[in-house]
This record gives sequence, structure tokens and C-alpha cells, in this order.
Amino acid sequence: ADVHTPVLTQGALEIYLQSGMFRAHIQGLRKKYKEKGIILKKAFLEYLPAEVSFTGAESGFYSTIELPSKIKAKYLVHHLKKKNVHVQDATEMYFAAYRKENLIRLSVSQVDDRKIRLGIQKIGEGIRELL
Repeated sequence: ADVHTPVLTQGALEIYLQSGMFRAHIQGLRKKYKEKGIILKKAFLEYLPAEVSFTGAESGFYSTIELPSKIKAKYLVHHLKKKNVHVQDATEMYFAAYRKENLIRLSVSQVDDRKIRLGIQKIGEGIRELL
């Protein structure tokens, strides 16, 4: 139980929830991320080499790219950083028994829609340069 939240704050939250503003905000976010997901998936299909696979593009939030087994994620992360493209090595996100060293994770949640295609194009180029 929360016994320390001021009554004014609780009242403001109640108004926010009951007025429908929260619901409208969530609907707006869903629309925004769906649009990002569409852009991301199209960019993946257009720019990534056939040797890679991806998941999560539809969410418009987090996505995982599985690289060809001969490319370690840490090398691609370093290579792309030089091009001002920041992705995350997903190796440590899995239990040791399921760990793969060829997964990168990216988020486009805070990326301008117009820059998503360019970023994926640079990722595709970076992968090709390391193949």
C-alpha cells in the first residue's frame, strides 16, 4: 500500500485515468510504434543481407538481428559505432546454455522515423563489410 503519495497527486492520477487521457495516450503510442515497426521491417527486408534473420520488427520497439555465425556481435557493434550507429551485443542477454555470440539488439523507439531506413542501411553495409 502506498501511504506516502500526496492526495493531490492521487487526485491528478484519478482524473488522468478516468478522463480517458491515459487510454488516448496508449492508443497514440501503439499507432506510433506500429508505424515504426512497418518502417523497420521494410528496411530490414531491403537492406539486410540474405544471410541474416531478424525478429521483433513488428513491435517498433526492440528488434534482434541474428548475424551469420562467423560474425561475432561484438565486432559488428564496434564496427558500426565508427559509423555512428549504436546497436547492442545481445550475447549477455541469454543464459549461458542458450547464448549466441552473433546476435545484436536494437531499439528504434527514440529514433526519428526518417532515420530508421538509413540506420538499417548502415547496419546492412557493416554486416557485408565483415562477411
